[in-house]
Amino acid sequence: MHIKSIIVEDEKHGRENLAGILAEHCPAVTVFGEAESVERAIKLIKQVSPDLVFLDIEMPAANGFKLLEYFDEINFEVIFVTAYDNYAIKAIRFSAVDYILKPINYHDLKVAVEKVTQRIRQKEENARIKELHRNMLQPENPRIGLPTGDRIEFVQMSDIIYCKGEGNYTHIYMEGQKHLLVAKTLVEFEELLSEYSFVRAHKSYLVNLKHVSAYLKTDGGMLRLSNGDMIMISRRRREFVREKLRASLN
Repeated sequence: MHIKSIIVEDEKHGRENLAGILAEHCPAVTVFGEAESVERAIKLIKQVSPDLVFLDIEMPAANGFKLLEYFDEINFEVIFVTAYDNYAIKAIRFSAVDYILKPINYHDLKVAVEKVTQRIRQKEENARIKELHRNMLQPENPRIGLPTGDRIEFVQMSDIIYCKGEGNYTHIYMEGQKHLLVAKTLVEFEELLSEYSFVRAHKSYLVNLKHVSAYLKTDGGMLRLSNGDMIMISRRRREFVREKLRASLN
């Protein structure tokens, strides 16, 4: 499991030290950014959407708790980092929240990361169960879970414009110029989506007929899609695609 993290710490050597210990002892944790202030951390969290934030409590302009106050809903795990065993630590202990003391001991860090990893896994499992329940209630337009390396993204199936196969991977092109690379073959997506207005127009392309804006007879047959992309129809699939298009208009 890969954990996307950021480090919020006002001292540069502190950020570098923590990043180095993580790289050596917690390889599942990848640091996607560092912030020296609460203001910078807020921007970074919005950009990165981390799974985990290493948060220094004592910073000159504003302490780490001010960062948490900014967010109405906290969608990331937190491991507090502090040099002082003070009143804040007592509050953290009473709340059963993870923390590590400076100077950082790699064993303590590993234990904290392992506990956080279990919670992240549980959240992912809960999200999958929640999507299963939702899809059972709305079978006509389910959301589909797309594994994208370090996470599973759930997207509305109707938002998918087309899929492009590339070996054991598939490129998913969606509304809003969004693009995901998923570790599944195009054949797997064809099996999942063929009953929901998706048609295999070419050996490399699976197209959502609801996003076809025009059928062009040039070059043996082309489909213009809602995002402006043009998809060639293979000769042996031409009549099949035409039939599916006609049926989708009825």
